[in-house]
Amino acid sequence: MGKLEGSLYLVARALDALSKGKIRLVRYYLVAQPTSGTQVASPTHPPSSDVDFCPPDDPSLSDFPRTASVITQRFQRGHACLRARSKGTFAGYLWLARSHYDEDEVRCCYVLDESDRSAWDYDVYVAPEYRIGRTFARLWQTANHHLAAEGVQWCFSRISAFNPDSLNAHSRLGAKRLFSATFINIGPIQVTIAGHKPYLHLSFSNASPPLLRLRPPE
Repeated sequence: MGKLEGSLYLVARALDALSKGKIRLVRYYLVAQPTSGTQVASPTHPPSSDVDFCPPDDPSLSDFPRTASVITQRFQRGHACLRARSKGTFAGYLWLARSHYDEDEVRCCYVLDESDRSAWDYDVYVAPEYRIGRTFARLWQTANHHLAAEGVQWCFSRISAFNPDSLNAHSRLGAKRLFSATFINIGPIQVTIAGHKPYLHLSFSNASPPLLRLRPPE
């Protein structure tokens, strides 16, 4: 993690334990990953594997490690879900949103200023038994093919600063680290410290969340 992230991780764990969950420190890195640009060659998968868009009424949604209400809410917001399967068994998924994304762990809204060539991916999940294989890469290959075909050049996401494995995996796929955003929640109060406007934001549970606007890297 490095000294800074390691120290903040220990502070976050201590605050959570001492306050019994009433005080939380959450830190993300906002990253932008290029799609294939104009290279939209069809993704290839082994005969026993497939990646496709999962419809909102598909029975396999019961295999997802998320509640039915959360999944329903995502589809109602117009988000799309790429699902990976191996020999017919659920192996993982990746969710895509356009225009904006309302954070589900803290109070924040990420706004894509150029939504015609930008997308937002989140909640990338690979089942434990498939994490050594190429499920993660196949999900991204299919997502990039789909997004590039629609003219999308950059896909944004936030990654926990305390998850170096995920940060490294995205870096290997060409992701560029944009800035960090740290959220400190004390009951209904949230303090946001970001490396981008608004830089510092104070809000309460019934107030408007901070807006972090994202633009494709030059």
